[in-house]
Amino acid sequence: MNIRISPLAAARLKVLLHWEEDGENLAVRLVPLTSGCGTPSFALELTEVRPDDHVIWVEGVPFTCPESDQAWLNGIEMDWNRETGRFSIHHPHPPFDGNCCLPGQNPG
Repeated sequence: MNIRISPLAAARLKVLLHWEEDGENLAVRLVPLTSGCGTPSFALELTEVRPDDHVIWVEGVPFTCPESDQAWLNGIEMDWNRETGRFSIHHPHPPFDGNCCLPGQNPG
């Protein structure tokens, strides 16, 4: 699984994990959400690592996901926007299943 993260986003995530950590094994979980054909979106959670989760470290930040989400997370690009105070999560080539039911959409 390949996740790219800016140094600024990595620093912000490390701060958030430090604030939340109280002896727990916490990691960042990116959750793929449905938002229509051709427009993936993601939720970001700070969560405990589950026994069957896959864990990778990127820029000193632990990321975790179930095996079933690895294809969705491979290629993710993350950054932190100082002006908005939000993370941006972008997937340049999301793995669509080809079953888009909206007219005129060509996912893939």
